[in-house]
Amino acid sequence: MFSSNEKISGRQAFRLLVFDLLGLGTLLIPTAVAGFCGRDGIFCIIAGTVAGILFLKLMVYAVGDMQGSFAEYTVNMCGTFFGKIIQAGYFLYLVLLAGYTAYLFSVTVLNNLLRGESFYLVLVLILGLVWYGLLSGIEGRARVYELLFWIILIPLFIMLASALDEVKTDYWNPVFFTERSDFFAGSYYVFICSSLIFLVLFLGGYLRKRESLMKAGRLALIFTGCLEAGLYLILLGVFGGAALSDMQTPAITLMSTIKITGGFLKRADAFMFGIWFFTLYALLNSAVFYAEMLLNGLYHAKKRQTLWKKWERAAVFAVVFGIAVFFYSSKENTVLYEKFVWYIGTPFLVLIPVVFAVIRYKKQWKHKNYPILRVYLMIAVLFVLTGLSGCATAELEERNFPIEMAVCDMEQFDREWLNADESGNRVVDYSHMKVILLDQTFLEDAENMDAFLEILEKKSDVPRNTYLVVAEDAQAILNLQENMEESVGTYLEDYFENVSEIKKTAYPTIGMLYQEQENKMETLFIPYVGEAEKKPAVRGYYVWKRGEAAGLINNQTAMLSFFIQNQMKEYTLTLADGVDVRLFDPHNQIVFSQTEDKRVIAEINCSGEILYEKPGWRKKIQAEYGQGLKSGDIKEELEKQITEYFQIIAQKAEIDCMNSYKKLGGQRRDWYLFYQKQPKQYEKDMEIIYKVKVDWVNLGE
Repeated sequence: MFSSNEKISGRQAFRLLVFDLLGLGTLLIPTAVAGFCGRDGIFCIIAGTVAGILFLKLMVYAVGDMQGSFAEYTVNMCGTFFGKIIQAGYFLYLVLLAGYTAYLFSVTVLNNLLRGESFYLVLVLILGLVWYGLLSGIEGRARVYELLFWIILIPLFIMLASALDEVKTDYWNPVFFTERSDFFAGSYYVFICSSLIFLVLFLGGYLRKRESLMKAGRLALIFTGCLEAGLYLILLGVFGGAALSDMQTPAITLMSTIKITGGFLKRADAFMFGIWFFTLYALLNSAVFYAEMLLNGLYHAKKRQTLWKKWERAAVFAVVFGIAVFFYSSKENTVLYEKFVWYIGTPFLVLIPVVFAVIRYKKQWKHKNYPILRVYLMIAVLFVLTGLSGCATAELEERNFPIEMAVCDMEQFDREWLNADESGNRVVDYSHMKVILLDQTFLEDAENMDAFLEILEKKSDVPRNTYLVVAEDAQAILNLQENMEESVGTYLEDYFENVSEIKKTAYPTIGMLYQEQENKMETLFIPYVGEAEKKPAVRGYYVWKRGEAAGLINNQTAMLSFFIQNQMKEYTLTLADGVDVRLFDPHNQIVFSQTEDKRVIAEINCSGEILYEKPGWRKKIQAEYGQGLKSGDIKEELEKQITEYFQIIAQKAEIDCMNSYKKLGGQRRDWYLFYQKQPKQYEKDMEIIYKVKVDWVNLGE
């Protein structure tokens, strides 16, 4: 049997606070700190979380003598007049927070689940759910969150682990390039999100054991801080700093880029949206609940009755609805709210505990010598920080689900794809798109490609993990499905993910091109498709170098690049003497010379075996090395020929086969700074060196 005394345990308080902190933090922090600090954003998250813990310590000391509710405590500490003013300040902060959360919640639902639906309808439904949730009281909500805690977070951890394969650690470097003012601004932004821990002021009155307040709050901050830091590193490694700073909800977008093995979950972003649904719902619930409690205290302090029987609930919901609509009506209104939180709201949250701490200390002055130095230190740190603020609703049978798209020119793209809904009776849903085929001439037109990528990214209808291929005639490739048992999109997706010896993460997606438009760091190889036996077949690869088309290369060159980058499990090649070898299990790395000579060294470390050797080949080597031919001599000769093979291919291609440019920041900061200003000079200056070391399995004597 559960008790019903409106009291919750420390564990329930911890989980409730995690839900309150997690929603806004994971949605807003990555984009903001990437904009301020880029690769150094991880340090902002650490600093902001530490500041949040100091803030919590200050609050716990400030309300150490609280026996009843926080509203009563403000009156006891500051008198009725100033106590009511403080309550009104917290009420204003909470209703604005609730309105902003309701706005963000509704917009996120519209953008990810119910595209094309009415904002007002979604907002009303969300507020209706919040009203219903309040009926069970804080104890009932705490029980629900306690049950849902791991049910929600375990899938999140699984999805983040699945995203690790797509993380490019080169995007994490270089670090410590951020200006001091930007670092403090980013840290302050994280602290603003962490300062939501102020909700413990109201939660304390509902705890069975008040002494567990500090522990629950501290664990909640550490847990969410670690999760936000881990999420940020993954987002930075997947999207890159420049692209991340330009995204709206990168955490949700990340889920759409993950491809689950087996293909049983095509829209992971829609599935995982439940995480942010419950966390935003929890924060909205808490903000409305505490705002209502404060309003009740302002007007009925002496005649307190059951909260949901009072008119305050309807008034609070009406205000929250109006604020959410106000934010939705203009982007400038949300900017005003952000300025309020930045310059007024957060300093207010810090100032009140400081005042209470000083008053409490004065009361204790005559009784004991409290270690006030630590309290003053926390206050100083916080004041320094605050001072630096320098599936749409149509039925399935009414929908059309294209899984491939052929784009020849902007006119055709506009007619057949952008305005597809107007040309028929069925709603076009691009959420199942697998492959986009582009005409070569279209890809080579920089103006068209910029417009194409900008339109697709803004509409966000096409999943970011949609593969991209190039063809001389994209429509002709699409027409091949007339003679196939499956669609071209399904066929190519299956080839990329299950048939090809190249890892699926090496094949460019539309999301990768979005990112490179901003990051301009990588050399991507887009499959160039032709016809073979009346089916699509990869004939070569088109180079997309740091956000620009850079010409066609053959399969041989692309395979070399994939192998060097450890994107292929095995690589078969024919050497000059007619020997076929198979290289496998690569553990290659790219290093830069530490001298003034500008050299990029590809250290090839792998296993290998001879598949075929031309008759008389060993006799030829024996003539060179003498009668005592050993396996070591054969190994030396093979590695020499492989090195020459790699060198010749790379020189012919005249591209960065190693994709080494993205690694500059981590190894040669001086070169990184130089080539950031003139990136086109990089390939001209660099000398490519290959060092091959193979563990042969069948050389013999």
